[in-house]
Amino acid sequence: MSGVGMSICDHGRRRRIHGHLRMVVRDGRGAVRETRSADNIVVRAGARLVAGRMVGLADVEPINLIRLGFARESADPESTALTPPDPPVDAAALESAVPTESFSLADDLDGVVRISVAAEFEPTVDLEGVTEAGLFAGDQLYNQVVFEPVTLREGQRVTFFWDIDIPFGD
Repeated sequence: MSGVGMSICDHGRRRRIHGHLRMVVRDGRGAVRETRSADNIVVRAGARLVAGRMVGLADVEPINLIRLGFARESADPESTALTPPDPPVDAAALESAVPTESFSLADDLDGVVRISVAAEFEPTVDLEGVTEAGLFAGDQLYNQVVFEPVTLREGQRVTFFWDIDIPFGD
């Protein structure tokens, strides 16, 4: 879906889930104005979210939101939120729904099942210095990615392409 090539993080013999983001900012005519690309981290609450879904906990929501933030460094694994702007803006201006059809699965890759997400965001206000994005299940942060600052303008369309690789086998 996103066309971003991935490799599994290999820490010794232990392979880990690995996520990568590619962001594309388009103007009102559809022309690409900015792009960003970076790896993300999964926070503890995000790992618990996946584990809860695997064991069938009824109160665990699926990932359904993307939010933007303003951090300059990767989150601590214990983080539960993104960094708000200063001065503050309405929280609704920093998030967008991620419907189920935004997700796709590929299991024909060598040693990897890939979840691809294409999340759309349309700024309702100008946002200067956006440096962070995360996927959420309701208010629960799953992951966080930090990228070079970008200014998003009302009328633009931003697409966040996430590839999340889950290794299997040895």
